[in-house]
Amino acid sequence: MKPGLRVGLTVDLPARVEKHMKPHLEGLVRHPLYATWAMVYHMETAARMLIAPYLEPDEEAVGGAVLVKHLRPARIGAPLHVVAKLVRVKGPRIFARTEVHTKGRKIGEGSVLQVVMPRSRFAKLLQEAR
Repeated sequence: MKPGLRVGLTVDLPARVEKHMKPHLEGLVRHPLYATWAMVYHMETAARMLIAPYLEPDEEAVGGAVLVKHLRPARIGAPLHVVAKLVRVKGPRIFARTEVHTKGRKIGEGSVLQVVMPRSRFAKLLQEAR
C-alpha cells in the first residue's frame, strides 16, 4: 500500500436509484424501490474508492465481507448519498463503515471488509475459481 491510508478517511459517492436497481428475486418481487443488493453494491463501491488511490500497481483488493441494514425504502429516481469511512486497518484487512442517505434521511448502514493482496495471489485465486 502507498503511504497515506489512515483511519478517518471518508469518501462521498453520489448516486441515484435507477429502474434496474429494484428487487428482482427471480421474479418474486417487483416493487419500484431501491433493492438491498443495489445498496450493497453502492456501499462496496464507496469502500473501494477509499483504498483505490493507495493500491500499488502490483496489488489488488477483494471484498471479504459486507454487513448491511436496510432501514428505509427509497423510490426509483431518489437521489442517494453514500458515505464510506475507514475505521480500521489490520494488516491487509481494511474495514469501512458505510451509510446511505436520501433526502436527509439515513436509509441504510453497514460495514465492508476488503482484503489487499498481491496481484499474483489474485490471479491464482481466479485460476482456482475456473
